[in-house]
Amino acid sequence: MIEKDFAREIPRRFESTPGPPDELHARLVAAIAETPAPPTPLLERLALVACALPCVVAVTLLARRALFGRPLLRGDLPSLPAEQLVIELVLLGLLTVGTTAVAVRPGPAGFGSAARLLGATSLAAAPAFLVIALLFPLQSADPEALLASARLHPFGQPCMIIAAIVGTFALGALSWALRHAVPVSARLRGAALGAASGAWAGLALVIHCPASALLHVLASHVAPVAVFTVLGVLVVPAFLRP
Repeated sequence: MIEKDFAREIPRRFESTPGPPDELHARLVAAIAETPAPPTPLLERLALVACALPCVVAVTLLARRALFGRPLLRGDLPSLPAEQLVIELVLLGLLTVGTTAVAVRPGPAGFGSAARLLGATSLAAAPAFLVIALLFPLQSADPEALLASARLHPFGQPCMIIAAIVGTFALGALSWALRHAVPVSARLRGAALGAASGAWAGLALVIHCPASALLHVLASHVAPVAVFTVLGVLVVPAFLRP
């Protein structure tokens, strides 16, 4: 009788928490058993992707040159102001690399970047790209370069194709690198991966396309960043969750 009364008087904070139901535990064990560990460690996959992304930009532009005779780099490059060119390339390079780093960062405990940082990066990538393009527009004063720029497609249809190729490869490669390695905030991580993929596509176009018309830049240089961010939210999370 005394033992029963003593058991009733034990404070709740000292009571042991119940374990998971047997059915849930069995499902977790089965899911772990059915998901084999990736043959390539996470850091090695990230290093491979880091090397592959600049390569796919170069290969895409080389393929366009081989198929359509277009120059690898923008035609007005020699006549552009050197200081302005360096500033824009540095800013866009930092934006692209920084967005990618936030998206793929494993974090000290393997949970990746904080959810707020992932969300802020995803939302800010496209506007930041636009602001840089507007504040530091790369436009040559050379008459021939201006004439060549005026003959470009008003909406940048060829640029859209390049952006689609580069962005799709980047999103696929980044998703492969983090496959089954994102236990939390998979949608936000997918959005950040999409923003990084779009930034790589935009960077490729800046070094390739001499267009400075606002409509062209918006439709084919900046819009892919937003489009791939949305694709990252919709498509990528299923590949990232363990």
